[in-house]
Amino acid sequence: MKVRLALIGMAISLALGGVANADDAADPAAPVKQIIAISQDIFKADAPAKDDYFSDKWLTVLFSSALAKQAKEGFAKAQANDEPFIDYDPVLGGQDGCQPKDVSITDAGIKDGVSDVVARFRASYCFDGSDNAFTETHFKVIVENGKAVIDDIVNTVPDGDPISLRDVMKSYFEQ
Repeated sequence: MKVRLALIGMAISLALGGVANADDAADPAAPVKQIIAISQDIFKADAPAKDDYFSDKWLTVLFSSALAKQAKEGFAKAQANDEPFIDYDPVLGGQDGCQPKDVSITDAGIKDGVSDVVARFRASYCFDGSDNAFTETHFKVIVENGKAVIDDIVNTVPDGDPISLRDVMKSYFEQ
């Protein structure tokens, strides 16, 4: 009887664990946490990671199929023309940066089926004379095939208009 109850308990735990994993897959903050972790690896002072956000390893895991397709086409065109496609770090929102620190990630809500996940962090503290201000990057996250994926990255710029990665990529094709 005890063994039977233990087996039933294990079955329920496994079933609930499966449900939790399915929920994690649709958690809009999950791909943002992953991309911030990649950013921290890329900007390590010692032994920075070789994979960037758009490597084959991450492109189809973190991004929507539409954004991934647009990125693949853009990188292919840029390579063929020996020119840059995306000439800034879309997560940090600039040309250069430091390993993000003091990171906070919050879900700002859903509008028209798109979650706005906001990452705030310090990314310029390693430069002489920096003001050590927070950077705020908005990740537009959708659920595709039951999994949360990033469909756009929008950088907020002090005293300027937000910069959408999708718009930057689109303008590259319009040149």
